[in-house]
Amino acid sequence: MKNIKQWMVLAFVMSALIFTGCDEELSNPTFDDNAVPRIFGWYNTLTTQEGDTVTINPQVSPADNAIFAWYVDSVKVSEELDFSYVFNMDNNNSILRFEVTRNGVKNYREASVVVLSDFKPKAYNKKMVGFITRDGSIDDIDLNNLTHLVISSAVVGEVEGRESLADTTFTNLDIPLLAKVAHNAGVYVLLDVTGDIINLNGGGYYANYGFFNVISDAGKQAKAMETVVKFCADNDLDGINIYLNNTSEGYLDPDIVSAFFSSIPSYLPEETPRGKFFYTASVPGGWTTGVLSAIATVPEIDWVNLHAFRYEDLTATAHSPLWALSGLVDSWTGFGMPKDKIVGGFPAFGLHYFLPEDLSTVTWGNLWQYTAYESYKNILTRDAEAHNKNVLPVDDGIFYDGLNEVEQKAQYVIDQDLGGLMIWSLESDTRTEGKSLLAKAYKALGN
Repeated sequence: MKNIKQWMVLAFVMSALIFTGCDEELSNPTFDDNAVPRIFGWYNTLTTQEGDTVTINPQVSPADNAIFAWYVDSVKVSEELDFSYVFNMDNNNSILRFEVTRNGVKNYREASVVVLSDFKPKAYNKKMVGFITRDGSIDDIDLNNLTHLVISSAVVGEVEGRESLADTTFTNLDIPLLAKVAHNAGVYVLLDVTGDIINLNGGGYYANYGFFNVISDAGKQAKAMETVVKFCADNDLDGINIYLNNTSEGYLDPDIVSAFFSSIPSYLPEETPRGKFFYTASVPGGWTTGVLSAIATVPEIDWVNLHAFRYEDLTATAHSPLWALSGLVDSWTGFGMPKDKIVGGFPAFGLHYFLPEDLSTVTWGNLWQYTAYESYKNILTRDAEAHNKNVLPVDDGIFYDGLNEVEQKAQYVIDQDLGGLMIWSLESDTRTEGKSLLAKAYKALGN
């Protein structure tokens, strides 16, 4: 038996104000018979190692004449105030419920149970890589249909008043807990390292070169990468994904780009407790694809994620057609990237066009005024059958990938013997059975 772990403890401290020269003694508080029994010292998630004994000593007030009951998935397991229980893997994702009833008045607390076991990497035919952004939550992540999870992102750039060159602040995501839960499911977890990006579509902000400006200075580059690698170590992550997201207008010096990607391995640990520390990269499509071609010549790169989406035009058209993926694959194999190191991307969002009557007024400079990106999850609210389509006739059309398009791309990956698929991003997908893009892709890849 492993050591007992006590996960929920509350030191319920009652303090008294003592005034000099005051002889009054403070009495214990009194409660009405119908007072709600309050429960202190509770967490919404309980994490324990398989086979460990969990002890919980909650504080209840008022507790006189109270009746206690503990339930694991609606099955009563104890009637004592203090709780002791051994959880196994059958209890993973169970709900622990503690009820207190006093004079017929009931109160309760619930916690999700995460049971951890030794890491066993998930077997798969092709990689299914899912990106989750700062806008997402743990509830958006379907670990059953993932092989690798990438958390986006550590944002590299100089910000006035901020000492760090890499912002690793995540307000919506509990990274240590997320890593434990993912590892428990046999899923590796990587950290995305980017410049400023738009979370919904994964694109960079126009003419924002904060990431490139940092890596252009050797000292700043080292400082940023040391922050990133330390964050991975502190949170038990399995690798990094580099996304130098703004490559437009020929701003990037290809020699600096090449030197940066070649230098990354020198910052990285060789392995984690689960094996190799991964080094991957994401690349956008379009006419600037060649700017990052040096990635293909870095042997330490484990794979590259292709953003085969965000293809806009001056007339309404699909932004993630199959030809975009096949064209990018051709480009990267031409650069020298082995096919098994290529992971094709598909979007969990669509592009909404609302063009003016006079199309001659639409230019690349003002196209943003007549388009907007929309999550797949929101698209599903517009049409109950949207998952079986790839365009909705709203304004000049909302173009997106439905289940059929994802299945076609999965088949293309298999036919070309590529490394797998990636989705941007998980919080924009749905977990509704029969409509999830991620679930369709995972199964279509032969996993």
